[in-house]
Amino acid sequence: MPQRKIIPAVLGVIAALAMVSCTVPPTTTEPSSPSAHESKLAPSSPAPLADLTPQMLKSAKIPSMCGFPAGKLVDGALPAKHPEYPNASAPTLADSKLTVAADLTGDGVKELVTAFYCDKGGVAWPAHIQLFQSTAQGIAPLGKPFQVGDVNGGARGIPSSLKVDGKKLVIADRELLTTEPAAAPSGQIKATLAWNGKQLVAESIEDLAATDRGILDLSLVYGTWCPGDDVTAEHSPGCLEIKYPQVTHANGDVAVLNFWVNNGFTTLNYSDAPLAMFYAPGTKIADPANPNVPTGHLNEVRMYNNQTQGFYLRESK
Repeated sequence: MPQRKIIPAVLGVIAALAMVSCTVPPTTTEPSSPSAHESKLAPSSPAPLADLTPQMLKSAKIPSMCGFPAGKLVDGALPAKHPEYPNASAPTLADSKLTVAADLTGDGVKELVTAFYCDKGGVAWPAHIQLFQSTAQGIAPLGKPFQVGDVNGGARGIPSSLKVDGKKLVIADRELLTTEPAAAPSGQIKATLAWNGKQLVAESIEDLAATDRGILDLSLVYGTWCPGDDVTAEHSPGCLEIKYPQVTHANGDVAVLNFWVNNGFTTLNYSDAPLAMFYAPGTKIADPANPNVPTGHLNEVRMYNNQTQGFYLRESK
């Protein structure tokens, strides 16, 4: 009968084990820390770009200006020699008053804009305006320099003011008028610049000496203009290149222009005669005194001189 004694003992052991399993509290699993490998794979937020300061400009890299090579400024000036003019002053930060901070590109981060001065050794070049951005590597130039000579007729020196109006840059400067020496301009203009995604470009010019002339929309007049196909050969003097305030004729002659905006119509004039009136796309030319005015090309910008009956269309950009 020994088997009867073994069974109760086995049953007792099973019962004891069951009691133990009921009294042991459940363990809480703590979240494990990511491994080194997982940490490397986890995306990290990019560090915010540093705010630019005028002090950073003194050691910034700049693109080529005034015929000087691109390089890095040292205390606000480029330590380089001009390849043609040995006594020329290299690009230098012009004036602390001509440095402004603004978000001209619309990316939510402010850039710095400043003016540069350089000369041929006593004879100044027109000023250059350069935009700088903040990058992970520090301050860096954005786009190529804007040459103020493109809007002031080649007047030399630095602007009198540089300000921000919304997302536009407004420059007040002298303007070179007809027959004036480049170093002694007497005109006064205000030019509005904007960022076009690649560089600063001029949008408009206002003549501060004659405020009743209106504001010149440069996108309307800039470009290469050639005789329209509605005009007979005798009225075709060749193409014109207009980059206000200058017009270059087919034979290479360069003349200085001024402008007038009346009732929404823009006219460019020489000192003694009109060049042409401009008609925006969709505008019908209604001039009963000149029945030969072409009425075609209504979807294009047109240029017409009612004295010579010269009709021009702008070449595609």
